[in-house]
Amino acid sequence: MKYIKNKNIQITFTIKEDLYFRFKTFCKGEKKNPATVLKEFIKKYVEEREEMNDG
Repeated sequence: MKYIKNKNIQITFTIKEDLYFRFKTFCKGEKKNPATVLKEFIKKYVEEREEMNDG
């Protein structure tokens, strides 16, 4: 797969309302954009999965 820099994607999902408010509070506490927080979560998850697969 070829990586295309600056390619925008759209992800749609459904979550429970209380989880949404916790996420929103977390984003405000970290002073980060929700998209940035999700990107960091996904990156960390992928790194952890790679470590598990290597071990």
